Amino acid sequence: MRRILCISAHPDDEAAAFGGSVSLYSAHGVHCRLVCLTAGEAARNRGGAADNAALQALRRAELAHSCKLLGFARHEVWDLPDAHLAEADFYTTVGRLVAVIRDYRPNLMLSFGPEGSVTGHPDHAMAGTFATAAFHYAAQQRPFPGTEDLPAFQVSRLLYSTAAFQPPDFPKLFLPPPDVAVPVAAWVERKIQAFRCHATQAPLFERVETFLRLAGGRELFHLAAGVPLPSTGAVDDLWAGLDE
Repeated sequence: MRRILCISAHPDDEAAAFGGSVSLYSAHGVHCRLVCLTAGEAARNRGGAADNAALQALRRAELAHSCKLLGFARHEVWDLPDAHLAEADFYTTVGRLVAVIRDYRPNLMLSFGPEGSVTGHPDHAMAGTFATAAFHYAAQQRPFPGTEDLPAFQVSRLLYSTAAFQPPDFPKLFLPPPDVAVPVAAWVERKIQAFRCHATQAPLFERVETFLRLAGGRELFHLAAGVPLPSTGAVDDLWAGLDE
C-alpha cells in the first residue's frame, strides 16, 4: 500500500497545507498519516477555552474531525511546546520522528520548508526542520533511543508545501519554488470544510478561505530531497517518476 506521512506544527495545518492532496490520494487508496507536533495551546484565538489545557482538548477534538473528513487513516498529536518549537530538544524530537518513519515506512513525506511556508511561522519552520532531519536520519542506522530494533528506511521523497504567493500581512520571504502542482479543484470545498472543523480558529475562516480559493485548485510542493521528478513536462502527481 502506498503511504504518505505528513508532519505539521499545529491543528489546522493539515487542512490548509495538505488537505486537498490527502483527500485526493486517500480516495485512491493511499494510506495517509499525520503527526502534529503541538496541540496548538498558544493560539491567539481560543474559542472560549479557560486555560491552555482546555484549549488543547478542544483543538485535539477539532483535529480529529478534520482528519476524518480529509481521509487520514491515522493521526497523532504530540505535546511539544506551541509557539516554542525551536526550544524543543532537537535530538529527542528527531529521534521520535525517525521511529515513526522506520515503523510506518512511508513512500512520501510532506511538511514545510525551513522558511516556514507561506506564513513564515517559526513553528512551521521547525516542524519542517525536524521532518527534514528525520527523513535523512531514518535511512541511516543511527542509535536513536527507541529505534534500536527498527531497521533503517529510506523514504522516496520529501516535499515541502509551498505557494505561488503569500497572503497579505505576512513576513516576506523566499518560498521554495514549486515542482509539483497537485490538481485538487474537486477537493477545495472539502479542504475548506476541514479547516472549518477548527471552530476555535473561527476568526481566521474568511481570510484562509479566500486564500485557498485563490490558489486555483492546486496544491504546490517543492521537492526537497529524494528521487528526482521527471525532467520533461508539467508534474501534477507526487508519485510521478517513482517505480510502482
